[in-house]
Amino acid sequence: MIRILEKQIADKIAAGEVIDRPVSIIKELVENSIDAGATSITVEIRNGGSSYIRVTDDGCGIAAEDVETAFLRHATSKIRDEKDLDCIGTLGFRGEALASIAAVARVELITKRPEDKMGRKVIIEGSEVLENVGTGCPDGTTITVRDLFYNVPARKKFLGSDNAEARRITELLSKVALSYSDIRLTLINGGKKVFSTRGNGNILSNIISIYGADTGKDLVPVEAHRGEMILKGFISSPSATVPSRSKEIFCVNGRIVSSKVIRDALEAGYKERLFGGRFPIAFLFIGMPADKLDVNIHPTKKEIRFDDDHEIGDLITETVHKALSAKAAVPQVRRENLRKPDPGVIREDTFEYQASRQEAAPAEEMQTSIKREKRTPERPQQVAGTQVDINSILDTMRIQRDSVREMERETLETVTSDAGNRDVPFAFDSLQTIGAIFDTYILATDGESFYMIDQHAAHERIFYEKFMEQYESAEKYQQQLLVPLSISTSAACCSTEDQWLPLMKAAGYEMEFFGGNTYLVREVPAFMTMEEAESFLQDMLEEFSTKPDLKNRLVVDKIIMRSCKSAVKGGDHLEPEEISSLMAQLKACDNPFSCPHGRPTFVRMTRYEIEKMFKRG
Repeated sequence: MIRILEKQIADKIAAGEVIDRPVSIIKELVENSIDAGATSITVEIRNGGSSYIRVTDDGCGIAAEDVETAFLRHATSKIRDEKDLDCIGTLGFRGEALASIAAVARVELITKRPEDKMGRKVIIEGSEVLENVGTGCPDGTTITVRDLFYNVPARKKFLGSDNAEARRITELLSKVALSYSDIRLTLINGGKKVFSTRGNGNILSNIISIYGADTGKDLVPVEAHRGEMILKGFISSPSATVPSRSKEIFCVNGRIVSSKVIRDALEAGYKERLFGGRFPIAFLFIGMPADKLDVNIHPTKKEIRFDDDHEIGDLITETVHKALSAKAAVPQVRRENLRKPDPGVIREDTFEYQASRQEAAPAEEMQTSIKREKRTPERPQQVAGTQVDINSILDTMRIQRDSVREMERETLETVTSDAGNRDVPFAFDSLQTIGAIFDTYILATDGESFYMIDQHAAHERIFYEKFMEQYESAEKYQQQLLVPLSISTSAACCSTEDQWLPLMKAAGYEMEFFGGNTYLVREVPAFMTMEEAESFLQDMLEEFSTKPDLKNRLVVDKIIMRSCKSAVKGGDHLEPEEISSLMAQLKACDNPFSCPHGRPTFVRMTRYEIEKMFKRG
């Protein structure tokens, strides 16, 4: 028997598509605040948001006659007809957020428009309006959400720990703060301020405030325009990478999104400049006409679809590649790089420290501990026979905090000053070689900076590009063998000949099936010796026997290994003429900045950094 579900049940089911945890509520409410034109947003949570969430803004507010309508499903002020769906310029538009929140929590809304003399207060539980009265309040809107999933216990048990939920919220709001740097955004967790942005429009300042100076110091500005598309943001130099994609943050038309198109284009711009398993740090902000993308493909609007993936992908890849080829992107040696990290230094005012501090001890316990110290100053704690003076600890923390803030200020100044070099390509012609040290590093200067070039990494890059040019060339340079070389392989490899034989021919091998499991090789690549060609081929066939799905990447990896073996090593003495020749060949490379493994071929130290080391700055 088919029956129509009751409204209460249907609302709970629909809410599950939009609201699955506290961070979902905050995302929806903050986006509504942004759409309302807010310049200041404060988010307060307790117990990871499961028991209490309050979002306060100074936006346009809601008219008294619309406050109940706002909680009805599909009630929205942001679209009027079908044509609006083709050009969505707001973060929210479906009219599902408030209805979904009210279906699974206890909600209180207080709102007032600037033109109204009195505000309105509405209380809703489980989609039922319990109260709708006038009230005095400032302009804007405050929504308080209590007891999430109080009427859906099955869903509540799937929430993470309070700290885990708080981390998700902090990560979300960190991204929002970057996307809307002109909005003052504050997050308070359990009565403790996690972070607060100034709303001054300085994206870099927000990055440093939220992610710390360590993240900000190696960022390179990027900016490009193409038609109606605008790309701005910051990316890390190849020397500053992370082991995951957690710091690849993308914003399209003000919307934080997850996009494979953007991710792949970004990483393509770093081609051959990253170690395997390492990823860049990136904060990319894209503006484009609303009718050029579709934001209505995911229940929570986390994903988008572009009209032309190649257009946006090419813009990102070309811009990133250009930025990484500029002088500002050359890995720098700084004072802090030369010091071993002090395990006793605590980064008190960074998000990383805030999160770990909250996990280590609840806010209530910390407050109690501090109060206890203040009440009994005459009885200092004893730890392993040593007196601990709380005032000394606080003084130390203040010194460390001031040091961190000074480092953040210097980082902001350094990255901002380097912004002038973002369009200045690195010029080999300006380098003057002045010698070498340890028979490993070539020394050079351009009058403004000092450079050290790793001779092995540089030679690897030269050989690699030489080999790849021959591998990819339509005209192969081969050497014919007087006596064909006989190579035996496995039956499994023979059965997948159509996959690997074209690759070997592209590498410069001319070979044919002879019978059984044997192949005859009549020509080998010209850039290999006979011994190297045979060893290379046997290695390849062994790989194809065990992993027949391997394709072009395997050939490239082998060429990387070949170039590494051929290059001069660290410790090999080079004469001045050889150094000059190596530098000239490196200059001619398409990517002179890194070896095939992703290691930098050279690093620089600015005159400013050197003078600071000698206390002259």
